[in-house]
Order: sequence, then structure tokens, then C-alpha cells
Amino acid sequence: MWIKDFTSEKDNPRREAPFVVISHLCYSDILPAWEYPWHAHQEEYEITFVMKGAGKLVVNEKETPVSYGDIYIMPPGTYHRNIAIDEKGMEYFVIRFRKDEGDLGLQRFLDRTGPAVTQSGSHFDYFESACRLLLDLHVSNGGYADEKIQTICLGMIQVVKLLIENRALAIRTRSDFSMNDLLVYITEHCEEKITLESLSKRFSISASHLSRMFNQAFHCSPINYLINARMARATEYLGRTDKSISEIAELVGYENHFYFTNLFIKRIGCSPTEYRERLTSKDLPKNDSEIKWHR
Repeated sequence: MWIKDFTSEKDNPRREAPFVVISHLCYSDILPAWEYPWHAHQEEYEITFVMKGAGKLVVNEKETPVSYGDIYIMPPGTYHRNIAIDEKGMEYFVIRFRKDEGDLGLQRFLDRTGPAVTQSGSHFDYFESACRLLLDLHVSNGGYADEKIQTICLGMIQVVKLLIENRALAIRTRSDFSMNDLLVYITEHCEEKITLESLSKRFSISASHLSRMFNQAFHCSPINYLINARMARATEYLGRTDKSISEIAELVGYENHFYFTNLFIKRIGCSPTEYRERLTSKDLPKNDSEIKWHR
């Protein structure tokens, strides 16, 4: 896998509409070894291209099957996650771009569409080639963007918009989904000391009822979700900062970094140090021939 966050104006030289401000690119090939937990991007739109395998896109309590060639979009603030359906896994490419007052047309369209899934169909070869090129440009430029990256992403987003207009499946979710408030709270406060009892007190629900309802909605216990949310935040720190393992452990809610490391290994499948090493540039593919793309 590889991840690149774009954080400066240099990363997005063209900032006027129709160009969008790219904030994040990544290619993930680690499902089902690690199921990324519930999360939302508060100020970003996300487009995901499924490059291999099959799985499920889960939005609130709604599960939508997705497989090779599918594309789905997530507006800001939409809690979701990806799950592989078997040991063969699922590989996908992600583009995220920031909300920008200068491009209200595209944003209004995506907001109006809501979470949605469409198929790339005959356009799959185009998307695959574009993803290959983005990875190659990222590696060859030492991680810095240029006009090519922004231009390629814009073309992909415009084709996605056309596909959504023609044959998108909107993902309808319940507007009265009460457990979503609990999920959001745990996600946003996962670094704090949280117990089933403290959640019960905060939301004025008995601990047993809260646990049962959360399990029905999200297929895991609140504490299990809390651990996953902390591990997800830890992977962000490992990939984006130089903080030590003990510092990261404390930042995600663990005073004992040995306990944190053991939990990380159980959930992610490798130690925090090994995970960080996987994300270093020396482990990135150096040319297209080393990138494994499968149909």
C-alpha cells in the first residue's frame, strides 16, 4: 500500500475551478488483514475505485456489495467503512479533495447525490491507467505533486460525475439512526478514557441496552469499535508524523506503550514499527512493472 497527503499550495498549483484541491491519494491492498473502522472526512469528498476483489461498503447500517470495477463517492461527514468478504481481499484506490467555495457546482452535485455507487464499465482501463500514472508520478517526484497530478485527478472526477449521472445507485440511509451519535462520539473522542459505563452515563442508556443496540447496528461492541478507532488513528500518526511509538500510544489513549503495541499487532497484523517501515518511500514501487494490479 502507499499513502500521500497533500498539505501545501505547492501540491495543488491550479486552485481555480474547474480544478479541485487534492488532499489525499492512496492505494490499499491490505484488506482483509485489516478492516478500516468507521470514519468520516469532515471537510473532504472521497472517491474510491475498486481495483481487485470484492467486499462491502457500509454506510451507517446499510451494506452495499462492491466489487472489481465499482466506484463510490462519499460526501463530507458521512461515516462509512470497507470490508472484504473473503480471504482473497479487496484492493482499492482513493482520491480525496477538499471542500472549496470556488467549485460549488461539483460540490452541490455530489452533496445532492449523497453516498452512491456506480460501475466503471468500459472506462475501467482508463481508471486503471490513470491510477498507475498517479502512483508513478508520486514516486518519481519524490512525493511532491505537480500540475499533472491535479489534471489527472480532475479528469477522473469528471468521468465519475458522468457515470453517476447515468447509472448511479444512491445509498439510502435512515435519518433517525440514533446509534450514529454514539459512533461519532467514540470516533471523535477515542483518545480519551472511555468505558461502557461512561458511555452509558453520557447517553442516558443502560450499559446492556447500549451494547446490544450498538452490536445490532454495527456488528461489534462499543469497546471493540473504540479499539479499532484508536488503531486507525495510530496508523495516521505512524504514516504522517515522526512521533515515537510511546508518544503515539499516549496520543490514542494508552499509557502503556507495550500494551498498545500488542493491541496493534493483534488488530493490524504487524508491529507499529513494521507498519511505519511499510509506508516509507524505500518500500514504494519504483516503476509500473512492480505495481500489482489485478482484474
